[in-house]
Amino acid sequence: MSDGLPRQIMLEGAHNFRDLGGYPLACGGAFAEALIYRSDHLARLTDSDREQLVRLGVVTVVDFRRASERAENPDQLAGTGIDEVWLPVEAEGADVINIRREVESGAVDAAGARDYLTQANRSFVTHFSSVFSDFLHLLLEPDRLPLVFHCSAGKDRAGFAAALTLMVAGASRHSVMADYLATNHCNARYREGLLAGLPDTDDAGPARRALDALMQVAPGYLGAAFSAMADSYRDDAHYFSEALGFDDAKRAALKAKLTGARPLGD
Repeated sequence: MSDGLPRQIMLEGAHNFRDLGGYPLACGGAFAEALIYRSDHLARLTDSDREQLVRLGVVTVVDFRRASERAENPDQLAGTGIDEVWLPVEAEGADVINIRREVESGAVDAAGARDYLTQANRSFVTHFSSVFSDFLHLLLEPDRLPLVFHCSAGKDRAGFAAALTLMVAGASRHSVMADYLATNHCNARYREGLLAGLPDTDDAGPARRALDALMQVAPGYLGAAFSAMADSYRDDAHYFSEALGFDDAKRAALKAKLTGARPLGD
């Protein structure tokens, strides 16, 4: 994407924090800035980071992680006044912290890591639509924005939530995929640091390749979610209406919030 997208916000304790604002919409205009942010977990925020969230006006943080992930790395939001909402997506293949341990032990190779991520993205549609429905309905509630949503690495569960949010606003599939793939740029330094923690030996080569695959995104992962939609629903509108309980009126209302546009009929 051009024009400086994505708009990454550099925090000391989070490496994949960025504004969804700025992406062009198929009908013209752009996604509003400074309303919706996506991130990796917020367990390592510094005092400076928390001050930054307050300056951004964030009032809600949505956490898609499993209970075990939250217990191991609880978000550090004390003193911010931010309301935390827990919407767990229990997809095993999206829990990169535990899978990373298996990768580093040699139990999962690169092909296995890619399969985990592909199946996880498909399960977001087939098993966890109710959670993402709750998320979209939360965005409609008064006084919830600006809002940050995150998972552990900020790439899979958060990536799908970002895709749905951009789709509601009217972004093209090209823009949706561009935002999704931007994780590979945003977390490059973090990923390099993880790889540096593994031995640089021939024996460690498979683990290094598997870890590199695990910590990246690829078109086929989000594509698996889109394929799952196509398998069971006529089109995007049918998926939103039937699986997410998000009909045309709700989509129009949320689009108005996210773009500044007036809903049809107003």
